[in-house]
Amino acid sequence: MTDTRAGSDLAKHVLAKGVSSRRGVMCGLAGLGAAGALAACGTAESPNGTESTTGSTDAGTSAEGSTGGTGSTGIAATADVPVGGGIVVDETVIVQPTADEFLAFSAVCPHQGAIVDAPDADGNIVCPRHQSTWTIDGELEEGPAETGLSAVEITVEDGQISLA
Repeated sequence: MTDTRAGSDLAKHVLAKGVSSRRGVMCGLAGLGAAGALAACGTAESPNGTESTTGSTDAGTSAEGSTGGTGSTGIAATADVPVGGGIVVDETVIVQPTADEFLAFSAVCPHQGAIVDAPDADGNIVCPRHQSTWTIDGELEEGPAETGLSAVEITVEDGQISLA
């Protein structure tokens, strides 16, 4: 008999029917493995279903009033980035460590590529996958990641933050 069910459906069917043949068990396990591999390839979103935004410029170089290059596109408003915190936009973390100081970093965790969360109430940027933690300045505080977050160049002009 050939069963065309896939992944976890097949495994549930095998267990429900009490089919304990080696072939049935192996097919069920293979389906579960494939489902897990596909799930690991998904994209990360914040808990509310939106993407987070955080970003920075080269250490200490971005400030209100700097000019963007030709063709730069605004990715966030300065008013959206709380002082002492930040946001995640697409794959960029934008933070405001002190008033009118904006920094941006890659939101891609250097450990396994998950998108990090926006800074928490303490200003820590945390990877939801393995809990690596960075300071609001992008410096590694706790692994398993082994490096800080990569700086992203931004410009700030007329209340808009743009990639440089």
